[in-house]
Amino acid sequence: MKQTKTFKVRVRDRHAPLLRQMARGVNFVWNYLNELSSRAIRERGLFLSAYDMDRYTQGSGKALGLHSQTLQEVSREYATRRKQFRKARLNWRKSGVSVARWAGFPSNQAPLDGRTGRSATTATASRCGTATA
Repeated sequence: MKQTKTFKVRVRDRHAPLLRQMARGVNFVWNYLNELSSRAIRERGLFLSAYDMDRYTQGSGKALGLHSQTLQEVSREYATRRKQFRKARLNWRKSGVSVARWAGFPSNQAPLDGRTGRSATTATASRCGTATA
């Protein structure tokens, strides 16, 4: 069984510019996948899977300042939401709007207490003294 953990984290002011830049990158990828998926449906009548969309975003992580796993997570999330809402095209994601949004951080890349490389659930469980399933 897959478990999802959600963390509320206070972001320090010194990290805000980096997180804003990463959020803009995630929004750009989301909007690109939205346009790509819409065009594939219109021209070929084909719904692209997350795997298919990964090929189109390959190599763009360096220019956007995002990890390749983050790009894959965004395409997986996009394909899931498109299936969930049964739409050929989802809403655009806008930068600069002050609302809580989803950001695709792979669990082994999310910084927690200045460390990376450990799963967030493992780090929390080891600190709290509990085991995760």
